[in-house]
Amino acid sequence: MKLKKTIGLLLAFVLLFAAAAPAFAAADGQPQSPAVVAEKETGSRFVTFFKTLFDRIKAFFDRLKAIIMVKKEKVPNTMNRNAIHMLKSVTDTIGDSFIITTEDGKVIVVDGGHKTETDYFVEYLKAATGQCRPHIDAWFLSHPHDDHCEVFLEVAENRSDEVTFDKVYANFPDDPAFYEGYDEWAVTVTRGYNRVTALFPDKAAQLAEGDVFSVGAAEFTVFYTFNPEWKNCNEASTIMRMDLGGTSVMFNGDAGMNAGNYVVEKYGGTGLLDCDYCKMAHHGQDGVDKNFYEAVAPEVCLWPTPTWVYENVNGNLKTFETRAWVEELGVKKEYKSFEGSVVIGMKPRIVTTTDVFEDGYDAETAVTRLASLGFEGIDMGFDYWTFDGSPFGGDGYLDWAGALKAHADEVGAVYTHAHAPGDAGSEDWVERSIRAAAALGARYLVVHPVCRDKNGKTVNSRLRFVELNAEAIEKYLPLAEECGVVLLSENLLWGASADPRAVAELVKKVDSEYFGWCFDVGHAWCGGYGPEILKKCSVVPLSLHIQDNDGSGDGHLIPGDGTIDWALFAKTLREIGYLGDCVMEAHHQSLEAPDDERDAILTRLLETARGLRGEMR
Repeated sequence: MKLKKTIGLLLAFVLLFAAAAPAFAAADGQPQSPAVVAEKETGSRFVTFFKTLFDRIKAFFDRLKAIIMVKKEKVPNTMNRNAIHMLKSVTDTIGDSFIITTEDGKVIVVDGGHKTETDYFVEYLKAATGQCRPHIDAWFLSHPHDDHCEVFLEVAENRSDEVTFDKVYANFPDDPAFYEGYDEWAVTVTRGYNRVTALFPDKAAQLAEGDVFSVGAAEFTVFYTFNPEWKNCNEASTIMRMDLGGTSVMFNGDAGMNAGNYVVEKYGGTGLLDCDYCKMAHHGQDGVDKNFYEAVAPEVCLWPTPTWVYENVNGNLKTFETRAWVEELGVKKEYKSFEGSVVIGMKPRIVTTTDVFEDGYDAETAVTRLASLGFEGIDMGFDYWTFDGSPFGGDGYLDWAGALKAHADEVGAVYTHAHAPGDAGSEDWVERSIRAAAALGARYLVVHPVCRDKNGKTVNSRLRFVELNAEAIEKYLPLAEECGVVLLSENLLWGASADPRAVAELVKKVDSEYFGWCFDVGHAWCGGYGPEILKKCSVVPLSLHIQDNDGSGDGHLIPGDGTIDWALFAKTLREIGYLGDCVMEAHHQSLEAPDDERDAILTRLLETARGLRGEMR
């Protein structure tokens, strides 16, 4: 407390001196002798020194405040996971600031906020990426207003030693004078943008309506951008869709009714506007009209909005009208930045394993059936393709996998996961699985941990389990990185492998972005661990194997057909901040049924998974 008072008094002294010193040093309007002039210059340098000192002290404490704030918020590192971070305003001011991470290691920013938010933005970015000097792959600026662009300008001009970026995407008028007499904020920001991008023209990319491009796993579709027919800067906001991890998100800056109506008239009815998540235009007031939100029909709304806008404190905004529209649309979830920065996961994809069919069942037929039923992702069970004469075991296995990928593309299916045969000690099968998973386009490959030592004895020591498997996994990491495939260990049923905490410790030990773990809820239940064990694990899983049983054996049943508490499971996932997919490994009921009964069983599995997903969010 004494230290705080001392620092406060010091700052007050410096501030008062810096404010008063110019009066002492000012000329009185009369001719000055050389001695007086010299004294004046000395006084001026003295004032400059203390002003500079004060600015540096203030900047130091502003940065310290941001560091402490982010640390207290316990911002999760979501690097290599699909997530949107909607940042709060430190000063409850208006502005947009979104940081997006992708499962393939990309970092994307949309807008950024006021200059006064820069310290918080930089420190938050460090925490969200786990990088001391974060790198942004793509930075999107919706329109030239200070509450959207000033953080970018400050970072690009004055913080390049702290944050780097590859590309900035925008569409601003070439001549800042375009907005003169209409919007001086836009004039100032456009000048700043032109000044900054002139320093690195190769990094500046101009957006245009109709653009479709990818930043890693995220695909962007641009519906509208700057239109010189409208002098209103908000109406120059880029409206674009992002597709990531099976979830679609609509970003629209401060777009107003003209821009919104244009997009609805041109793209309404095409299905392109239908998105899972929607950012509220112009902070949820005086933006696009109701018809735009009806066309988007979001399940989730993102409000980058200060309290005074959301509550219409001054009585001159249209926020209550917009809030009524959201209620009428039946939006299931709303995230509000004035309640604090928030991490928003993508809508979990419902994935099923191909092991719902027997060994060697025609893979193309299987994928066609699963896609037609409505499954959003496919987990390729290579463990069912080890029989004699299997294409997976032959020299042409990559051609086989490539053909399966081409077929999946034709029927609208996506391979998201795969499962290797054997365990981490089965080198040929694991290496083959890594390459084949990459050929399928699958991001994750489950590799069972080694559960027995070289003498065939079950490993019961958690420490020995971690050491043994870390040594085994590390051999595959160079190939995994080369192929862009993340290896996942899994809690099993024997010895130390049955304890999910041991698998989480293994991930911590290996410490690689190409290695994580998959929590199998059914295996844990057989080992006496309920879903809440996840809260005691040191690392959040990247994937799940969802299946039920009665605790006495590995049943691989549809959730609800065993004794696992699925409400507790969903609650626990919410509490730990799980961001991955719902991988249904409830395959035994379908596998053991006649082929003509399988579609009905799989439909029940899908509907059960949808209900569970609703509870997870």
